[in-house]
Amino acid sequence: MRPLEGLRVLELGQYIAAPYCAMVLADLGAEVIKIEKPGNGDPRRVYDPLVQNDAGALSGGFLSYNRNKKSVTLDLSSPTDRAAYLTLAGTADIIVENLRPGAVDKLGIGYDVLRKENPRLVYCAISGYGRLKSHRGEFSDRPAFDTAIQAMGGLMSVTGETSGPPLPTVTGFADIYTAVYASVGILAAIQGRERTGAGTFVDQSMYDTVASLLERELMLWDFTKERRVRGVDRYAPLGSLQASDGFVALILPTDEMWRRLCNAIDRPDLLDHPLLSSVMERAENFAMVIRPEAEKWTHTRTRREIVESFAASGLPAGETQTIDELYECPHLDARHMFISINDKFAGEHRMIRTPILMDAYDEPRPDSAPELGANNKELLQDREPRSADGRTGTSPQGHILLGAKP
Repeated sequence: MRPLEGLRVLELGQYIAAPYCAMVLADLGAEVIKIEKPGNGDPRRVYDPLVQNDAGALSGGFLSYNRNKKSVTLDLSSPTDRAAYLTLAGTADIIVENLRPGAVDKLGIGYDVLRKENPRLVYCAISGYGRLKSHRGEFSDRPAFDTAIQAMGGLMSVTGETSGPPLPTVTGFADIYTAVYASVGILAAIQGRERTGAGTFVDQSMYDTVASLLERELMLWDFTKERRVRGVDRYAPLGSLQASDGFVALILPTDEMWRRLCNAIDRPDLLDHPLLSSVMERAENFAMVIRPEAEKWTHTRTRREIVESFAASGLPAGETQTIDELYECPHLDARHMFISINDKFAGEHRMIRTPILMDAYDEPRPDSAPELGANNKELLQDREPRSADGRTGTSPQGHILLGAKP
């Protein structure tokens, strides 16, 4: 069994944030029913990379966020389909939704409507800038995407080289980080429901979430009125050292770690260097002094040799791994962090899983992403998947047909 078995989740989501949040719940055992638009479904169904032939197409970008779910197609502009959605919502424990601000309320399917029939419902709305009416701000009605939120939330102001422009981190970072917090809020609300018998509205703002990640920078501004400069941390030396086969990264936040580094690279003389007498001086002079001196030792050794030598000295460091190395990492393999997905249309693919391991429960199911409308018959009493013009919009396998003819 899995810990969330018995909970029913409706996902009224698209792209990344709500789908990833719902996938976390699905991996933990919840029944997740993904509500999609007839004919096209979630826009990520046609994102590259695609496995595509005459039978249809499956997107790797869709598979990444939608494993272990069911799919139902509903046209929520139709009164009949809205009624079907309201019926499903009456059976749900949790709804996860990330449509544009105001969309569900205009359709008459927002939380205020649903909780009247289902007072135990936990409704999580993921949005760019927040949805609670009691907590509205000047940005509340703005549309939002990942890169805009990384910029607004301050993350891009501290990412990149000092002399270069602000840079986003990995694509989807704001979405996924928000989705993880949303799953925490949902599970807290479910636990609270066990005590009170009542559900609640979980308001998860991407802007709030990313801003909270900058807690250290905000604390430093409060105490010192200093802004962190991109590419520099004046409170601790950090960065990469070149090895013979790549780079090793580390941070030296204490005098003790500085002593360990000097001893590990056979340079105890650096302990008396006039520019390196304090943590803040070492932070200021990492690129000018520490890196070139340390690389006299590191550049003749492999990343593994350096990291193992540092570890033996009690100094945390890590190889800067490439994506192909991460994909083949034996440690992640031992941790069961990859699952093999055998899609009946696209074949076998190896995917990273959600990183929650528990010894008392089964691991996530290795099920593929759902075919569009695959569960209509099961959940909507023999409804046939259809496109907006009434024709079938899926392949015999249920995957979207690109350029399908009437």
